[in-house]
Amino acid sequence: MKMNKKLIFAAFTAAALPFAAQALTIGFETGEDYAAGNLANNSRWSVTNPGNPANANPINVTAGVGVGGTQGLSSSAGSGSNFTYYGFDTTNADLGFTFDSESSILDYSFQWRATDDFAAASVDIFRFTIGSSGAAGASAALSLTVRSHGVFVVLDGATTRTESNLFTSGTYATISGQVNYATNTYTVFVDDTQQFTAFNGGSLAFNNANSDNAFIRIGNLTGQSDDYVAWNLDNITVIPEPSTLALLGIALSSMMFLRRRKN
Repeated sequence: MKMNKKLIFAAFTAAALPFAAQALTIGFETGEDYAAGNLANNSRWSVTNPGNPANANPINVTAGVGVGGTQGLSSSAGSGSNFTYYGFDTTNADLGFTFDSESSILDYSFQWRATDDFAAASVDIFRFTIGSSGAAGASAALSLTVRSHGVFVVLDGATTRTESNLFTSGTYATISGQVNYATNTYTVFVDDTQQFTAFNGGSLAFNNANSDNAFIRIGNLTGQSDDYVAWNLDNITVIPEPSTLALLGIALSSMMFLRRRKN
């Protein structure tokens, strides 16, 4: 049977589309198997450094807020002074492709807001990381932190970069960007405006270039002082993109197949 070459080439090329199309979205809703209570009660999340559980500050899914609501997670103040981290171990099934720490590209986004007025003092209150699940997120590829006085902090390699006045209490900001494991860099946007453009052209180096997966971690600082600021988090999304090498491989396979048929 004679086959149309254009159709064959289109079929090979279409094989790349699912890599970019399958997004992992975490909205903390009932339909996603979330119920009111501590986030660690959900089977996909675990406390990755519990420290002293009696003094830990939980991250909660609140009935009418996260479950069936529009405000996702809510932080809770505890009596300790260290971060409590929760981890979501992404799988290849979640992302629709085989993760490769040398070539994968991940687009990410989430919505965050402070629900209290920002304090005058500087205390880290929220952290979001993508990368290895090592203790306290120290080996993450991407590390973003918000401090109690509204300053946004990213790690550029081992260097700390900061920006002020990016957040308004009570108003969600959309934080997004791309993590590129082929170049060991990432970008950060707040409400569609790229930040930190004065440094490295806006491409920030990994905290640890050896980060080996797409593990998502969120951290909440315990509120032992008046400097603690409560927050909400919602709609975490991670979307894999096919690497240039993967697309090139598909194109070459298509060309070789067509050439064999011609011969």
